[in-house]
Amino acid sequence: MIADGDTVILGLSGGPDSLCLLYILADLRRTIRYELRALHLNHMMRGDAAKEDVNFLSDVCKALQVPLTVDICNVYKKAEAEGISPEEAGRKARHAALQRQRANFFSFCGAAEGRVLIALAHNRDDQAETVLMRMLRGTGIHGLAGMEYVRDDGVIRPLLDTPRSEIEAYCEKRGLAPRFDSTNADTYYTRNKLRLEVLPLLEKEFNPSLKDGLARLAANAREDDAFLEKLAEEACGGHAGSFPVKELAAMHPALAKRVVRRLFADIGLTEDIASAHLSSLLDAVRSRRTGKVIEFPHGYRAEIKHDEVTFTCKH
Repeated sequence: MIADGDTVILGLSGGPDSLCLLYILADLRRTIRYELRALHLNHMMRGDAAKEDVNFLSDVCKALQVPLTVDICNVYKKAEAEGISPEEAGRKARHAALQRQRANFFSFCGAAEGRVLIALAHNRDDQAETVLMRMLRGTGIHGLAGMEYVRDDGVIRPLLDTPRSEIEAYCEKRGLAPRFDSTNADTYYTRNKLRLEVLPLLEKEFNPSLKDGLARLAANAREDDAFLEKLAEEACGGHAGSFPVKELAAMHPALAKRVVRRLFADIGLTEDIASAHLSSLLDAVRSRRTGKVIEFPHGYRAEIKHDEVTFTCKH
């Protein structure tokens, strides 16, 4: 994941996972010549405790000679303004802060894209929780594949195969004192409820190795997902902004839906496409409903024009 000459920006909360990864990455500099930086986001959710987090992380990073950047976002206000949960608002805020830091580094240093990485400390238990949460929402193969080890936007997850118990043992062995975020114990939040109540119940009543099983499910789904994506990439070759109706109608639905997603991604729509949108479009394609317009999220649309489907944005 990391090579000589890279810059790695670590998302640092101060909890066991990110603190563990901070020390591992700091040690790894003895073997690989790369620059390590850290970014901490104050969510403005915990008052004085959040300020104490910043002081603690400042001392730790100074001792390890790791430059630390602290960003601030009022997550509650962001959630209210965007009509989303505080969980989702926090996730989006962290991602945006890290990507800004990455973009700033490119601008400042003129580094080539791909040489600046964002390290996140998600672990094997996080992966299991993610897969279970997506299953409960009715996800497809791509969702079952869970979180990726390496993403196109520079994100890497070095601890994704490591159980949380091993991370906690590592912190104890090295005498580290992670910060405790009280919001992680609040079962009002979906992921916390899954972690603290649902998963323990399923492990007790059905499968004590459930987290391992969910992680294997993600690995298997990831293989199938990669193969289908390769087929979709080949099918889209040479097509931009439109696709022949006859070819799309003849495809297996699993492949056709991925082709549609890729064509939309080419013009900027990468999120919030639901199965209902895709099914409506494929039904119209198979029925050859010329002139039919299918509205997609954020002002994007697909229109059937005689022998082709065109993909556009109203903005």
